[in-house]
Amino acid sequence: METLRHVVSFFEAVGQVAAVVLLAAGLVLVCGLAWLGRASRRMGPLVSPAEGPLRADGKKPNWVATTASPRDPLHFVAPRPCAENPIPALAAYLEKNGYAVRVATGRYLHATQSSFRFGFVDDVEFLHDPQAGLLHARSASRVGYSDLGVNRRRLETIFRETGL
Repeated sequence: METLRHVVSFFEAVGQVAAVVLLAAGLVLVCGLAWLGRASRRMGPLVSPAEGPLRADGKKPNWVATTASPRDPLHFVAPRPCAENPIPALAAYLEKNGYAVRVATGRYLHATQSSFRFGFVDDVEFLHDPQAGLLHARSASRVGYSDLGVNRRRLETIFRETGL
């Protein structure tokens, strides 16, 4: 009942024509986001070869990778030093935290995560380089221009929570 009172007071405050225009614009926005979410679920991932190196291309700010140039602060994330192969532990962590592990080999891992509201699919990749003793990572959105920092925060959270 309280929600209905808010809606009625909204119509009274802005006028019926303005309210209808705002509601129509909101409906178009929600439908557009739902369509993009569906499109991201249907499109195939642009993942790296399992033997490496991880992809570090694209002009949009919707991805980050350890293989990007360190002079590119928009896309670069520092690789993590690790002598032991972390891929099995990362696969277990990701599955436990709602990711879908798509490919897991001895030194490569590809997983996806879908957003809660509209189902946008993001790809996460890890590649262990035993010669260099490094773990490389990449996180990328399939659709859209900007990810609003989601991919960087995702990798930082994974690194922090797994102790990498």
